[in-house]
Amino acid sequence: MKKVMILLVIALTANVMMAQKKDRTDAYMYNKNGQYAKAMASIEKCINHDQFLGMKPNEQSQAWLYRAAIYQNIIQSDDENLKAQVPNALEIVYESLMKCLENESFCADEQNQMEIGMRIASVMTAYYTQGADAYNNGQFAQAAPLFKKAYDIAASLGGGEQATEMLNLAATSALRAEDYNTALEYYNELKGNGKETAELYRHLASCYNGLGQSEQAMEMINAGLALDPGDANLILEKVNAYLKEGKGAEAVADLQKLHELDPENAQLLFVLGTIYGDENNKDVFDTEKAKQYYEQALAINPNYYDAIYNIGVLYTTMANKYIEQANDITGFSKAEQEQYNKLIEQANDLLRTGMPYLKQAYEAQPSDDVKNVLRSIYVKLNMTDEVKALDGRE
Repeated sequence: MKKVMILLVIALTANVMMAQKKDRTDAYMYNKNGQYAKAMASIEKCINHDQFLGMKPNEQSQAWLYRAAIYQNIIQSDDENLKAQVPNALEIVYESLMKCLENESFCADEQNQMEIGMRIASVMTAYYTQGADAYNNGQFAQAAPLFKKAYDIAASLGGGEQATEMLNLAATSALRAEDYNTALEYYNELKGNGKETAELYRHLASCYNGLGQSEQAMEMINAGLALDPGDANLILEKVNAYLKEGKGAEAVADLQKLHELDPENAQLLFVLGTIYGDENNKDVFDTEKAKQYYEQALAINPNYYDAIYNIGVLYTTMANKYIEQANDITGFSKAEQEQYNKLIEQANDLLRTGMPYLKQAYEAQPSDDVKNVLRSIYVKLNMTDEVKALDGRE
């Protein structure tokens, strides 16, 4: 009786194995005939059966390879409903192919090896394409992990410049998504791969700046400049770091270096003007230099609104200094009155010089701030008609 029981168990096991092989064969045939939903159901029934592990290793690997082929066909099909049922189809394909690679005997077959390699490369390309589509549509947070998956696959295939570019795109996507921690991780991986460039250090600095870690950002900037002292982007990053911390005086030398590299950049001249024109920058405050830089910026771009407005305000500030000095005179002697009149006239000359700039600024962008500065000049110069016109009281 015991012997009969054993034979019965063996017979049942054999029947189960036959059923699994049939499921695998059905999956193959359904896939071949374009019946991908049925193919998917059959292959999942095969690999998820309790007895799947009892199959021979090469038969298991063949099932995994069929599974990869089926899901790749689903991805490429026009059946949107079917594709919606398996949004992770690409991950399933890759998982299945990795299962195949676990079997050295199966992969020793040249045809199997070639098919697996081609399918893995196809998965990598699909991830890269999806990442590129997301990136081009401004979906940087979605693009980053897709590029990273493409990179991981490329790295597993031997890496190379193609893999480096994929990781760089993953890092750039994360940075543009303001996911600074992820971007930092990816850029550091690039750095660990020996890809140290001035540009890489600039990106690392941007990550640290995004995380509010200014000291580490400056370390990265200086490390990049050590590789390429003339890198304009790094110098600009350094300038921005100084300006962000209110260290305008420290930024001057780098701004002047940038100006040498890019003499037609009006913005650099404007920033130099703002630094020299800021009374809080005691070490470099110089109204004459500020005026010169604003004028140079306007020589390059005559319609540069900020430079137009700032130089007009600068003349007003300079005029107010003379007015303050005049108001400090309290005596009534002839000499004191002459000194008072001289200071007021110097102030008025400056106001007249600055007035056209402010009028131009107001015409370009009629804001209340510009209007108030312009009105104060008209009042000081006793230009009552202009005050009425400005206020709409003509």
